[in-house]
Amino acid sequence: MHFFSRLRRSPAHLAVAASVAASALVSLPAPAAAAGSPAPPRVSVFAVVAGNEPAGTYTDLSSPAFHSSVPLDMPAHVRHDATGRYSVFFSGPDLGTAPTAGLHVRAMTDGNCMPFDGITPSRHPGLQIDVACFDSAGRPADRRFTIAYNARGAAHGALVTAATAPGAVSSDWRVAEPQNTGSAARVAYTHPSPGQYIVDLPYLPGTAPESFAVTALAPIAEAATGRIPDVVCGMTGRALIPGDAGPVRQISVTCRDAVTGGMAPGGTRIHVGYTRGVNLAGASGVGEAYLTAPWISTNSRVVLPGSAAHDPGPVTTGAVAVQRHATGQYTVDIANQEPDIGYASLVATANGSTALCRAWVPDPDRPGHLSVVCRNQTGPMDTSFHLHFVSKKGSVY
Repeated sequence: MHFFSRLRRSPAHLAVAASVAASALVSLPAPAAAAGSPAPPRVSVFAVVAGNEPAGTYTDLSSPAFHSSVPLDMPAHVRHDATGRYSVFFSGPDLGTAPTAGLHVRAMTDGNCMPFDGITPSRHPGLQIDVACFDSAGRPADRRFTIAYNARGAAHGALVTAATAPGAVSSDWRVAEPQNTGSAARVAYTHPSPGQYIVDLPYLPGTAPESFAVTALAPIAEAATGRIPDVVCGMTGRALIPGDAGPVRQISVTCRDAVTGGMAPGGTRIHVGYTRGVNLAGASGVGEAYLTAPWISTNSRVVLPGSAAHDPGPVTTGAVAVQRHATGQYTVDIANQEPDIGYASLVATANGSTALCRAWVPDPDRPGHLSVVCRNQTGPMDTSFHLHFVSKKGSVY
């Protein structure tokens, strides 16, 4: 029997699958290193790009502005190709064959930034990540943004990354490619209508909190206008269901046009990250917090329980508190962050809505004090959100 047949759902089954349907993950052998060869290293790279670099030239990022868990041949650098268009380069021998499923890009000012379709080989061995940024009206605009890229698992905790493959809307279930699960269980998904996805992920057991990140890859330009739709995605449902290869964490993802509010074009690709108890970089001097902020509808402060933020790495985060100041406007305070910070990579993903959430550090002397703003196409809105926060001491390069 062809293995894809195990992923097919009847129309009745699909109607239930968005909530608590039974599911089947495909079991395939996990990719292995060639006989006698060491396993390829885990890869985590994070960077903050100012967005105002001179156009048409290559600009090295300062050492405090990026981090790589594997050696680089040269500093990370960016080419500012045009208004709102960038190419970011990480050059190193361990990066050239890394899978491309763990990429998340976020604007740190108003508007939105998205990666283009996947990661391409760079002019040196390594990675080239192309980024498109927009203002709040969907026009190309220069923006400050962060990049978080992970491959081949996590140094601490558990990590699953997956990307939907190119293809039109279909109710058939498909195997996500590329993906990295660290096990034989494989990620499967269906894209039944424009902007709608259901993703089956191998469940990560444990007591540390789960966290999710979803990023849309920039769709192709509209034929009539040449416009590249500005797409934002949110996680709109979650369930734990049985599967052939063990428990399945099934999530529903909805993506929309950030300007018009309409559903994202059919065939838009997405990247999904699913973590539990993760310090992705696993390097001395790198502190991380992965948390889910609750839905707060009044101007109040909520201290998250101890299990809501978890960092098994060398820099502990301690308590986390979320303060709502107005509709869709929050601060997040993460305790015990070093003041001598090199950068902060921030990935905010709406939980329970399709709000566009952006996060930034307004005061570099207070790296654990974050501002978060969430809005839809008509204005600010309250929502729960997932937040991935990574900081690095300025003295660690």
